[in-house]
Amino acid sequence: MKNILKEKLAAGARPVGTFFELGSESVIEALGKTGLDFLIVDNEHGPFEAERTADFVRAAELSGITPLARTREISRPAVLKLLDVGAQGVVVPDVHTVDQVRALVDYAKFSPVGKRGFCPTRKDGWGFEYPATEDLRVNMDYCNSETLLIPQCETVGCLENIETIAGLEGVDGIFIGPFDLSISMGIPGQFEHPDFLRALERVRTACRKAGKFTTYFTVHADKVAEGFRFGFDAMTFSLDARVLIQAYREALQRIRAEARP
Repeated sequence: MKNILKEKLAAGARPVGTFFELGSESVIEALGKTGLDFLIVDNEHGPFEAERTADFVRAAELSGITPLARTREISRPAVLKLLDVGAQGVVVPDVHTVDQVRALVDYAKFSPVGKRGFCPTRKDGWGFEYPATEDLRVNMDYCNSETLLIPQCETVGCLENIETIAGLEGVDGIFIGPFDLSISMGIPGQFEHPDFLRALERVRTACRKAGKFTTYFTVHADKVAEGFRFGFDAMTFSLDARVLIQAYREALQRIRAEARP
């Protein structure tokens, strides 16, 4: 369960991922041919639960893409089950307070960092693969290191507490959700608004100071490089369904233009 995404982040490799919404292992197999570094199985907006997420995690592993999963809510089972089926990190939406993130650390990290419940599961071959083959302390420390806890900054409450949240032990990085953050700030969709840009800089600065990574979401391919230039460590580009529709639309527009008599 070595986390290749974590290694890429540490090396400054600028990884690019996408949200997984289409719900087919074949889609993940196809995504594995694209060069994507990671995908996020969306248990918040997608119709998935942990049982199907396990299938998607397995497909991602076989396809060479680091599997992350977005939780449906802030709760112990919502976090625990995704990690136990092998997701190598959880992205957690709708964060408002420092106490919520402290609870997330308890759910996602083993002692002494948190209070994650222990059980041999798919993540360690049900007790027959590393790190389960080692001492329990080694096992828990390894899992803490290799599984990423990534709260989303998409509310004013999270933004106002971002320095404390980013600095918490057990938080590995911050995912910025621009749509909901701009809505929460009262400037929906105004991603070039000075207040929004200041918010992005505040999050980036807080994470850099705490030694944590930042990833940003965009639906526009030409904004990915711009995000890296801004200083984000990873970029999450669109979602599989949107890219599929867009690609076919653009191809059909060219076909029909070229096929005119």
